[in-house]
Amino acid sequence: MRKIRRNGKSKYSLVILVISLFIGVGYAYLTTTLNMQVDVKVSKYVNPNDLAFNISKNAVADNVSSTYVSSATGIDFSKMSSDTNGKGVYLLSSTAGNTNPIYYYRGAVDNNNVKFANFCWKIVRTTETGGVKLIYNGVPDSDGYCTNTTGAATRIAAAVFNDSASDIAYVGYMYGTIGSSDYDEIHKNTNDSAVKKIIDEWYKNNMTAFTSKLEDTVWCNDRSMPSGFGARNRLYANKAPSLECQNENDRFTVEEANGNGALTYPVAMLTADEASYAGGLYYQSDGSANNRTYYLYNAALNWTLSPFAFDSNGTALVFYLGYAGDLGARSVDLDSGSVRPAISLVKGTLISGGDGTSTNPYVVQ
Repeated sequence: MRKIRRNGKSKYSLVILVISLFIGVGYAYLTTTLNMQVDVKVSKYVNPNDLAFNISKNAVADNVSSTYVSSATGIDFSKMSSDTNGKGVYLLSSTAGNTNPIYYYRGAVDNNNVKFANFCWKIVRTTETGGVKLIYNGVPDSDGYCTNTTGAATRIAAAVFNDSASDIAYVGYMYGTIGSSDYDEIHKNTNDSAVKKIIDEWYKNNMTAFTSKLEDTVWCNDRSMPSGFGARNRLYANKAPSLECQNENDRFTVEEANGNGALTYPVAMLTADEASYAGGLYYQSDGSANNRTYYLYNAALNWTLSPFAFDSNGTALVFYLGYAGDLGARSVDLDSGSVRPAISLVKGTLISGGDGTSTNPYVVQ
């Protein structure tokens, strides 16, 4: 009787084992099938020609070590870009959970070239609203390539930022009452800077037919106070760039929905913070900020949108990107600054070809 019971238990155990195996295989098959279906569904919603998708698919987080970042804590913004401190596309880690995470190019890259509106552009980053921000880089060559790298070919003009540097108001992309002691009066957006007039005129003559393809993104002319202007504190003192724009009055937009509504056209310039993310570093006396390899370097002096200071000599200064690729401060009335407009393509912009290289740039549909 004991033997029979043992045999019975063995038979039952075998049956249970077979059933368990069948269930396990069935579950694995079902799980794999469901996962495959999910992947198929996802692929239907991601257009392989979406420009932002093409940017993001090769990105790595900027707060961890990776192929071109040796530090375990990620990119060190107190140092310029290099083969060990950033070269490629990076996810701004603080935005990882956002609806539209921000991806930016950094360092010596040559896969961020775009042809749009009959001009060449360099991709700088994606935006908080899913767009793609570009900086002007001249016109295509006779072969249709975007091979401009230095000097006049990469800008629309060389000019002053403002006609005078004798008042704190002149750090503004637009400005208010000269000689006033009231912050709000000084920084009212009632007068166009000299550089804004140049950019607006260029846009009117070349870009109005393409406005529908551009988003009304924020252009930050950060005049926040009191201990120096915002970008000076971040980049000169703390080496900590940011894409936030503290004051609504400094958030230049066409419409008032997300900014000051002071612009005529959706165009301006890059900020010093964006140049820092790209690889720039404020001037160092030992030359350690000289960076002639990253993609914003053009062997010229370039204005940015970021105020630096109104110094003890009574001179208005703004950030510039220098001849050696470093960041510095310059009086707004010096006339050799390169003017390089920046625009932002709308979310969902599609490309019809290209891989982003200078000889095969992305082509916006």
